[in-house]
Amino acid sequence: MKFTNLVLVLALSAGNITAQAQNSAQTSNMVEAAEAAQSPKNETSVPTVTIGTQTWMKRNLDVVTFRNGDTIPQAAGDSAWIAAAENETPAWCYYNNDSANGAVYGKLYNWFALKDTRGLAPKGWHLPSDKEWTEMVFELDSVAKQQYLGGAESVNAGPMLKTAEGWKEDAVEANNSSGFTALPGGYRVHWNIEKTAAPFNAIGQSANWWSSTPTAGTDAWLRNVFYKNNQVKKYFFNRGYGFSVRCIKGELED
Repeated sequence: MKFTNLVLVLALSAGNITAQAQNSAQTSNMVEAAEAAQSPKNETSVPTVTIGTQTWMKRNLDVVTFRNGDTIPQAAGDSAWIAAAENETPAWCYYNNDSANGAVYGKLYNWFALKDTRGLAPKGWHLPSDKEWTEMVFELDSVAKQQYLGGAESVNAGPMLKTAEGWKEDAVEANNSSGFTALPGGYRVHWNIEKTAAPFNAIGQSANWWSSTPTAGTDAWLRNVFYKNNQVKKYFFNRGYGFSVRCIKGELED
């Protein structure tokens, strides 16, 4: 595992979330979960927020079909999730395979779902590239270009993205001043060292979103915000991981 990946996994997985923290997250997100449940299943009508010249979805993607109507395979069990990663096929799951988590945080998708030619983004939307994520972060933090260091694309923009509540008890202050409404939905590993399990990690602690941009190897770029700091971090991870997805309004040109 690459050093930067190991650092993030250790940071995101540090400590177990207590029952009290889980209850706090569920309670503070009750209203948002209800709103999400009442929203039309057509993702073209979800709430949006404009940041600079970009218009983003205000909640994580929660679709079960590609744009053409084909079903995106659900990989709830470890063996199905691991097989999707090994075979480089699309898959989604709920955190801990619990649909109650999906109502609040949306679904976790592997990167192969993003790049499937049938289209993961609903009509009228597209999946953000690494460059588009950077543009959004720099719009929020005008000095971020001079501060990029050690994976931290910004050391200031995290609180602007994160909801004021819903994070682990000792989280740093957040205000959601951007309106992006980031909630700590955690992530799923592609497999453990023995390839016998595909663990879930960091609900209540981190929010993580894929970009549509691959690295030169077997990874792809993503963005992360963490409950313990104010940073927005840029990392790359194996494409078989399960992360949240946000979309930007507008079709991409062929």
